[in-house]
Amino acid sequence: MTVGRDTITVGTLNIGGLRFPRPPLLPLPARAAELCRRLDDEPIDVLNLQEVFDRSYLRVLRAHLRSYPHVAFRPGLYGPAGGLVTFSRLRLGRPVFRSFLGARATHGGLGFRLGHFVVSAFKGVLLVDLADLPVTVGGTHLSANRDGDWSSGNRHFELHRGELHRLTRALRRPRGTELTVVTGDYNIASDSDHYKSIVDGGALRDPFSATDPTTFHAAFLPDGQPGHRIDYLLVSGDAARFPVLRTATLLPRPVTVAGTDLYLSDHVGLTVQIGLNR
Repeated sequence: MTVGRDTITVGTLNIGGLRFPRPPLLPLPARAAELCRRLDDEPIDVLNLQEVFDRSYLRVLRAHLRSYPHVAFRPGLYGPAGGLVTFSRLRLGRPVFRSFLGARATHGGLGFRLGHFVVSAFKGVLLVDLADLPVTVGGTHLSANRDGDWSSGNRHFELHRGELHRLTRALRRPRGTELTVVTGDYNIASDSDHYKSIVDGGALRDPFSATDPTTFHAAFLPDGQPGHRIDYLLVSGDAARFPVLRTATLLPRPVTVAGTDLYLSDHVGLTVQIGLNR
């Protein structure tokens, strides 16, 4: 363990990085300064972000997240692979990206199935070891399900099953560390039949299982559609040596800037503080 360090705090946030986001969310460049200022003020050691889709967004974030000197991602076609980037106040090792290539939908029209087969190939999980701690941090982003239905008969169900299988396989690969924290936008409601797979049959602890906060702002949902927890921050490793000490949400409501309410993302982020007992 790093001398003097007995905790680590990990956070996750989907930044809402679509080029043309759904109103009232503004494009990232218009809210990046305020978003990053607030993230800089958080006591987060390692921050996983999703939907950093292109190089220009990465440059904007790196310019504003001044308190996170260490950045990990793998290059993709237009930007970070999978839109996944890890910002850290702690030194990082070399990152690895594992694609969800091969996951496929078995229901829905031909265009839906082919389109999501291609999209899954670009999605995946980013894994990075901390340089000075026996900790692996993973960030992921599964395919979106805009149907608002996570039942076994939904057209996304088998697609998500395939992506979760590939995610679990990547997390189970030996890495020589003692604690793994995996985070991200799973796009799967916590009351779905997939939940058992999300926590790998109980191998991953879910610190938010009791409170189950909604993690997608109601302002961006169709009228009448209920909110769900679709973002996760999960922990493996011995619970006695690596206890969860504190959980919190990030950006649970819009902020006021120059007298105007402003959403900094369409998602509510999550943070967990974990003890490091030597």
